[in-house]
Amino acid sequence: MENKIICNCKQVSVADIEKALHEHEHFASVEKAFEEVQMVTHCSTGCGGCHAKVLDVISELMA
Repeated sequence: MENKIICNCKQVSVADIEKALHEHEHFASVEKAFEEVQMVTHCSTGCGGCHAKVLDVISELMA
C-alpha cells in the first residue's frame, strides 16, 4: 500500500495508521481499531472528512 497522507488536517499517513495498529495486539472490530488509531494519531478529529478513508485503510491492513 502506498504511503500517502490520509488525513490532511492532522497530516496522518498510511504508515502512521499502520504503526498505530501494530502497537496493539488485537482488535475485535474495525471500529475498535479506528478508535485506537484515532487516539494515537488524532486522525479524523479535524474536519472529519477522512473518516471513511481511515476506515478503508484500517480494514485493508487488518485483512
